[in-house]
Amino acid sequence: MSTADEGGLAGLDRLLRNTFEWYTVSKKEFKDAIRSKGLWLLGLIFTTAFIAPVAIALYTGFGQQGQAIQQQGMQFLLSSIYLNMVTFLLPIVAIFLGFAAISKERTSGSLKLLLSLPHSRKDVIIGKVLGRCAVLGVPLVASLAITAVFLTASELTFKPELFALFSLFTVVFALVFVAIVVSISGAFKKSLWSAAANFIVYFYFTFLWNAGANGVGNILSNELGVTGAIRWHVVLLLKLVNPNQAYKTLVRSLLGSGEAPALSARYGMFSQGQEASRTICADVLNGAPQAQEGVFGTIITCAPGSGSLPFYYSDPAVVVFMLAWIGIAASVSYYTFNLADL
Repeated sequence: MSTADEGGLAGLDRLLRNTFEWYTVSKKEFKDAIRSKGLWLLGLIFTTAFIAPVAIALYTGFGQQGQAIQQQGMQFLLSSIYLNMVTFLLPIVAIFLGFAAISKERTSGSLKLLLSLPHSRKDVIIGKVLGRCAVLGVPLVASLAITAVFLTASELTFKPELFALFSLFTVVFALVFVAIVVSISGAFKKSLWSAAANFIVYFYFTFLWNAGANGVGNILSNELGVTGAIRWHVVLLLKLVNPNQAYKTLVRSLLGSGEAPALSARYGMFSQGQEASRTICADVLNGAPQAQEGVFGTIITCAPGSGSLPFYYSDPAVVVFMLAWIGIAASVSYYTFNLADL
């Protein structure tokens, strides 16, 4: 690196340090992690997890499924393997990475020393969140880049735009979970409590949230008499604000085919009877419900209608829903952290 480049980086570092009080905290978080073998192990885990499916399929055949992967290309790989792997693996990695980010320092007393410096509690929360986001984001981006090189050299048809968007959604999903985990850490005095709370949140997001959203819809219908499109608008919005479900529907929209992949992806978040399916398609998503005979009876599909998908259900809106969790989690954590007696 040239002297000019070093001077430019030093100037940028000085500018950020003088402008943002939280920058020093986040920089320390990242530098401490860089010296840790755990960060390099994390990068190895990501790279192995992303490359292994392609390597197994290409070099061991993987049976008939390996032939299917080569024929259908990267879409098959992303939808059948990577999507479930990311939603299962990344939140767990984020928990182990950030559950003790603040609570451990509260227990050891080093947090008092940090706050004795010119850092407010808000600076600590923001710095910790951004620092841990960088700790997870750097090895994740590096592993995705290595995976892209590997895919380019493989027999699969590599589509750079598709993989770039998938990588972007994956990084956003990871950073959202890191922000949630670190924010929860700021609300507890002990790391054990933080870990327990984080795993409860992860379990609820992953396995119970959809049931809860459907339960709210049932309460609206059975107890409050709210039926029709309003009921399903509420249920869909509740589903979309779950970062896990938001990520899945974004990727499915990205990988979808046809005239309206986003419409199909949002409609695919439901599994209801014929009447409800028609209402969801026509009155919630502005689609055109169509009846098709299947093995188990009539199936209602959703084709593009005369109107477009409402903007608040579009892919950009879903990304905003995901990113909003960073601000919500940090705000709640700051409120509880600010009330805490250290």
